[in-house]
Amino acid sequence: MRQSEAPVMPKLSSLLCGMALALGASSAIADEQPSITISTWGGAYQAAQQQALFAPFEVQTGIKINTQLQQGGLDMLTGDNVPDLVDMEEADGQLACEKGLLHKMDFVPVVAPEKAGLSVKDDFLPKAFLPCGVAHMTFATLVAFNTNAFQDEKPSTIKDFFDLKRFPGKRGLRKNSGTILEWALMADGVPISQVYDLLSTERGLRLAFRRLESLRGNIVWWDKPEEPGQLLSEGKVTMSSGYNGRFFDDQISNKAITLLWDGQIIDRSIWVIPAAIKKPDPALTQFIRFATQPKQMARLAERIPYGPSRSSALKYIGNHPVEGTLMMHHLPTNPNHLKRSLFRDTGWYAKTDTLRSQAFDHWLSLSKGLQHSQ
Repeated sequence: MRQSEAPVMPKLSSLLCGMALALGASSAIADEQPSITISTWGGAYQAAQQQALFAPFEVQTGIKINTQLQQGGLDMLTGDNVPDLVDMEEADGQLACEKGLLHKMDFVPVVAPEKAGLSVKDDFLPKAFLPCGVAHMTFATLVAFNTNAFQDEKPSTIKDFFDLKRFPGKRGLRKNSGTILEWALMADGVPISQVYDLLSTERGLRLAFRRLESLRGNIVWWDKPEEPGQLLSEGKVTMSSGYNGRFFDDQISNKAITLLWDGQIIDRSIWVIPAAIKKPDPALTQFIRFATQPKQMARLAERIPYGPSRSSALKYIGNHPVEGTLMMHHLPTNPNHLKRSLFRDTGWYAKTDTLRSQAFDHWLSLSKGLQHSQ
């Protein structure tokens, strides 16, 4: 080796060492990428969230979003695998808040105003800001039916759901006391404005379960939000309860599925932070601020017809990116769908949770031969 070449080796060695250190640092940075885990509902809804909320947030902030599948209820808020943030039904959220399972905080400063001079509270639906969360969208639990199952007369009211003589076939229902008790009284002719007052009495519960009894032996229970559409498409039921957004997605592939807006029960979904997360990451409120911006809410509503909880988002809602249909027509809060709608009383749900559950479990214990979708 020539004398002049001797210094090359240490320089090359230093360069390689530097590259290795740099690569190691890059790997460490990648491993330490900030992330949050959000519990959501899977299926078409999560796919819409991914496109409208999760992916854009990751691009804007560099914070990775992991998702955790849930089926509702409070179990996800305790144990070893508690998510950082939960997209929760308001009724469950209010109950969880009262049980101390969620962080209490003022969510008003978290949300960005749509424009100067417009109060955030005035922009949102009434009571959207709760002690433990903020409502970000509305959805409806309603009945859908397979038009091919009824050749002549088609179901048109919630009363028809309980009429096995005129509209025969199995009925799909979520296996809990929510919704079905309200529908039972509505089918009995109880005015919508009196449903919860009557259900607060022993007589009201007796009337509701008497109507539910008419379906005994003809119920197929479902657990997962995607199941009702599958049950209808496969002919396992002729009518089923379910969520309006999921049914919309089912209609894309099966035009025979028809929504029955009469008797729809309108709920809200809220962002909540589990109390088990002792020191919530600031990224959680950063995400809530992003996800509750009017344009982001509108992008979600364009992909699945769940209504934004703030008025300023409505003007941004356009057409479905694939079907091309104007999504305002499919929202549960569309005036054409509100004629016989019931807004779920989440306060009543929280107060009656134990009583309802015990009464429903007792009724189930008397059941014989009821089927399950699984």
